[in-house]
Amino acid sequence: MPAPVGSSAVVTTMISAKDLELVALRELRSVPGGEYIAHVEVDLIADDWRLNVTVRDGADVDRIQDAVKATTNRLKQRYVLRPDW
Repeated sequence: MPAPVGSSAVVTTMISAKDLELVALRELRSVPGGEYIAHVEVDLIADDWRLNVTVRDGADVDRIQDAVKATTNRLKQRYVLRPDW
């Protein structure tokens, strides 16, 4: 059934942890300072998840932490993690 006009229906897509890591890496590398990000890993915590990021020397850690937090929130709105995939 389509959402009523004017409603704010949220559509989420199921995704595997590996695909989510690749999406997160692509998005994080697009922010200023993102070129220092070497690796992204999805950390499963019960029914939730978080991103663990490894950076190279020279990274602005505060900027990267802010980008990881914003990216995590954005990805949680768009995707439902399927850890069994």
